[in-house]
Amino acid sequence: MKTASVRQLRTNFPQLESWLSEGESVLITKRKKIVAELFPPQLRKKKPDFARRFGGTPPPSRPGKSVVELLLEERGL
Repeated sequence: MKTASVRQLRTNFPQLESWLSEGESVLITKRKKIVAELFPPQLRKKKPDFARRFGGTPPPSRPGKSVVELLLEERGL
């Protein structure tokens, strides 16, 4: 993984672009603290699959009133 400062990003973007096109990830730093991380498209992190993580089954529905009816009742409508 390559590292570049915000200043390098602004002044020498073609170099960072070539790193990305070669498949490298780039950490962007400002005053020696990481502020961003750039990934080439094939290495982009995927969004977490919460349904798979928590069993993939929706919570059981309660018999009786629907969510809309409960909201209307709570709001006094």
